[in-house]
Amino acid sequence: MQNILHTVIGIGLEKPVKLLQITDVHLTYFREDDLPEHKELLPKRVTTFHKVREYPPRTTEEYLTKALDLAKELDALPILTGDIMDLPTRGNIEVFRRVIAGRDLMFTPGGHEYQRVFVRTMEEPDDYAAKSHAKLAEEFPEFDLDFDSRVIGGVNIITANNALDYYNAYTVRRFEEELERGLPIIVFSHDPIQDKLLNLNEPYHPNIRLTPEDYAVSARMREAILHDPRVVTTFAGHWHKQCDEEVEGKMHYVTPGLFFGICRLIEIR
Repeated sequence: MQNILHTVIGIGLEKPVKLLQITDVHLTYFREDDLPEHKELLPKRVTTFHKVREYPPRTTEEYLTKALDLAKELDALPILTGDIMDLPTRGNIEVFRRVIAGRDLMFTPGGHEYQRVFVRTMEEPDDYAAKSHAKLAEEFPEFDLDFDSRVIGGVNIITANNALDYYNAYTVRRFEEELERGLPIIVFSHDPIQDKLLNLNEPYHPNIRLTPEDYAVSARMREAILHDPRVVTTFAGHWHKQCDEEVEGKMHYVTPGLFFGICRLIEIR
């Protein structure tokens, strides 16, 4: 890795817990039977995300493999916080599946795991998010894409899907159930809690049709993350830059993309 950010969170554990956050890999692979629009687009994206450097690795697949190997060496649980694939092509799914085979990890998707508009010839129907979600769930049945929880050494590690700029009712219900366990919680999502796109009446994804109730439920979770003392902090990606800052009295962390050769080792003590 070019750089491993090291973040220590002190909450009084008897034995340290180590996590490795991996985010924004942006795999850009396709097969001949992928959509023509995707096959036309992804080679152009290679120049952005496949960084030819003076040191290995040289591709996003190699970066992801190296990062997961590093997690094993460090005895750290890998947590992937979205945009692992630049588009959910058959080629990207195959590469992702091959690299994570046999590995223990947690995963929450980003917007790029869903169908996105990158060129004008690609259309997003109103139901594209639901169809993309169903496709991801079918391809990766070992993950609950919307919410997962794992208690390690007395701390509750949670992945919560906000890839389309809001938390859905299922995610919020599961989160509130975990709050009632009373354990310290660390939340991993794709979008940063600092992101002003969250919970607005004009969503960043215009084809996502949200009701006032959707916004209210999502805002309830955001409020709990920011102010409930049981939530220690959040880690996210999405911005392709490091942004560790205090928000309303609590520190929150944003990790750059792995395509830069950067991941984050988190030690909870």
